[in-house]
Amino acid sequence: MTPLVSVLCLAYNHESYIRQTLESFVMQQTDFPFEVIVHDDASPDGTAAVIREFEARYPDIIKPIYQTENQFSKPDTPIMKTFLYPKAQGKYFAVCDGDDQFTDPLKLQRQADFLEAHPDYSMCVHRGVLHREGTDPAEDVLYPAEEEDRDYSREEIIVNGAGLFATNSFLMRREVGEALPDAFFVSGVGDYPWLLHAAILGKVRYLAAPMCVHNEGVKGSWTADVWRDVQARLDHEAVMSDMLDRVDAHYDGRFHEEIEKAKAYRRHVLAEYRFLALKEQGRADEAARDADLKPFYDAYKKQQRRAALKKALPFLAKLKNRGGEQHG
Repeated sequence: MTPLVSVLCLAYNHESYIRQTLESFVMQQTDFPFEVIVHDDASPDGTAAVIREFEARYPDIIKPIYQTENQFSKPDTPIMKTFLYPKAQGKYFAVCDGDDQFTDPLKLQRQADFLEAHPDYSMCVHRGVLHREGTDPAEDVLYPAEEEDRDYSREEIIVNGAGLFATNSFLMRREVGEALPDAFFVSGVGDYPWLLHAAILGKVRYLAAPMCVHNEGVKGSWTADVWRDVQARLDHEAVMSDMLDRVDAHYDGRFHEEIEKAKAYRRHVLAEYRFLALKEQGRADEAARDADLKPFYDAYKKQQRRAALKKALPFLAKLKNRGGEQHG
């Protein structure tokens, strides 16, 4: 039978995670067939060996692609479009990197049921758990914070971007990914373009049940290698701004207002990050001379003054009490 859902998994140097990831796929309980297209990008560690083990155990589900040459290092090669989409047979695409996991065995069933019953929706997402590498699981965070199922508007998604949801919470109609216009292409980035395209093509539904874990800061991952480097983030934001301009032009300005809001929001977030980087380096005062950073600097100095006053209040109260005792 033709799979209803294709799970698309990119793996590279995920030996420590890939077994748990694949287990989270094969544990899915569905009343429809599904497949897992797992792409090993010439990992030098033991990732491919684990995938081969699962391929042998679940040949009807696990359908691997083993690269002998790393494809991510080729910036003009869209890996999903070039290798995974052509092999995938599903009406719907789910995505999950090789260092993340599904946590609910009914995840695919619930999301597919919703999209099957609501043809005007292009994507179904859900709440996830954010785990930061090297921290105690007790510090994990649920996101989004919202506890009720609801629709997300096109403007919310265009403006707020990929950080709204865990990428491995996505279940999208095939055309959201497969028919993604070239204007959306950014090398190494899939989540925000998918969300943008989904919001333009139809509606996006959010389910409040947490059904996945996203591991942030895994060694060798995009967040670890790029997101924490100031210059890399500056470069990335320039690329994303260019992508938004291309999308704006592609749709002849139909979404210009939302896109301009998105660009402004991204500039604000980046300015805050630049200020935090200066503060960590003990150079916060330099932000006072930068118009984009000064609001964050002013808020920081105000917070410092409040903290100093709060610290001084018990001392002043103590002096006042002593004075009252002497007068008595």
